Amino acid sequence: MINPFVEKLRRALTDPLPGDQAHQSMKARRANGEAILFDKPVTVRESGVMILLYEKNGRPYFPLIQRPEYDGVHGGQIALPGGKREKSDQDLVETALRETEEEIGVPAIDIEVIGQLSSFYVGASNFEVVPSVGVLRKTPSFVPELAEVAEIVECAVDDFLRADAIKEKKMDVRGFPLIAPYFDVMDKVIWGATAMMLSELVAVIRKT
Repeated sequence: MINPFVEKLRRALTDPLPGDQAHQSMKARRANGEAILFDKPVTVRESGVMILLYEKNGRPYFPLIQRPEYDGVHGGQIALPGGKREKSDQDLVETALRETEEEIGVPAIDIEVIGQLSSFYVGASNFEVVPSVGVLRKTPSFVPELAEVAEIVECAVDDFLRADAIKEKKMDVRGFPLIAPYFDVMDKVIWGATAMMLSELVAVIRKT
């Protein structure tokens, strides 16, 4: 049962969070090793994403989504369910709940939000993102929104805690060569902003 894990995580999310320290360990850099820096503008867009925990085979899991291939910054990438805040959203928790229901078909009313991770700025798309951590206490029945989700990837939390889960590779992103740390989970390359946010989740879990 995942209940003890959830309760420990709930308590840990009320403590000071590692934030940027955890993010930096998974941050891509230029091919020559130099840091990639973004000037944060005065006006940014807001986004909420969801780490949705549920039990599968007696272990905690959460879903990631693979975006369809499109001509955009995040086309084809692995991501957490979520998206842009709408004017009708009271806060970014509501954004994450709404987007999770829209993208993977899990009703917002079934999700218990137990906390948030640190706010995270995604310079490539000028979004300030807040990851919420939610719990679904029944077996999920996913219904992907095909216009936004090419595949739903069910990931065991334990797989992100393995000593060999983090690797590094050279990448070319829209003609821009990078060296990118990534999580090698379910034969997927989980890198960029998603990997940086999940790095903080891992750091919080390791403290529990």
